Amino acid sequence: MTASPEFPIRKTVIEPGAEAPQFVLPAVATDGSRFDFDLAAEAAAVKRLILVFYQDDGMPVCTSELKAFAQEHETLTGVGMAVAAINTNGLGSHEKFQERDAFPFPLISDFYGEAIKQYGFWDADERKSRRGVVVVDGSRRVEYVVPHFNPGNIAAFEDIFRALGLV
Repeated sequence: MTASPEFPIRKTVIEPGAEAPQFVLPAVATDGSRFDFDLAAEAAAVKRLILVFYQDDGMPVCTSELKAFAQEHETLTGVGMAVAAINTNGLGSHEKFQERDAFPFPLISDFYGEAIKQYGFWDADERKSRRGVVVVDGSRRVEYVVPHFNPGNIAAFEDIFRALGLV
């Protein structure tokens, strides 16, 4: 994937109302299998797609971030929503993370950070993703954004559910 003129690299986090940048990137499913995650196809298949941006596989804060969404997976899928997590770790790292924690959603590998940059979550100093959440509807329109997601902040998680109409 390369940055296209249609979706330049963002200096700020993407905003609600914007068209979500399209990407097709390798991912690891819960069972450890690899597949190509196509944002347009995945978003079109559900009412809403929640993209969870996180820093590193296996780090305590990042694990907590993904476990928060895993814990609510049944609720989310029950109302036609899906979750996918994305960072710059490679597929081997994602496979080990899935093997250890079995998240009920795919882990997307954006090894060069190209999609992460287009969504505005790139940390240039660390050369990886910052934590955040983007909710995309079936037509790839951004509905809701949490620019700095802190999994320890229950109110922030509740705000996401409120924005999705689940609270």
